[in-house]
Amino acid sequence: MAETEKPRVAVYRPEAQGLNQALGQLEAGVMNVIWDAPEPLCVDEVRQDLAERKGKEAAYTTIMTTLDRLFKKGFLARDRRGKAYYYRAKVSRSELGSNVTKQVIDGLLTTFAEPAISYFVEALGDSDPEKLDSLAALIEKKRAEQAQGKQD
Repeated sequence: MAETEKPRVAVYRPEAQGLNQALGQLEAGVMNVIWDAPEPLCVDEVRQDLAERKGKEAAYTTIMTTLDRLFKKGFLARDRRGKAYYYRAKVSRSELGSNVTKQVIDGLLTTFAEPAISYFVEALGDSDPEKLDSLAALIEKKRAEQAQGKQD
């Protein structure tokens, strides 16, 4: 994966909560351990931290496989130190949130543009009517940018 590529989530689960919407339960737990660590961690350190947080231990090979999977998906970077790999996050929590949001909205707009836009405006108007003014301002700004681009 090129350094500029953003990791992609394979599945979005709207019924789940938090990170579990984009990652499996164990993957989300591992990412939280990595994000909270002040320095890169090896498999056993991740396993021990997860055991303390969850109150149950996972097999070493399960954590090793999960870390490798997150590495291959582009969420983690790793460096070899002796015989062990040490893992660190390649994306922050907020970057992951932005990536997931973009992927979900792009998917909806590609397949269901009109209903997605209509629902978004309706839901926004119901939950926070003042945000409709912000949305209208963003639309006008984008139109002005596009008009300026056509003149150049």
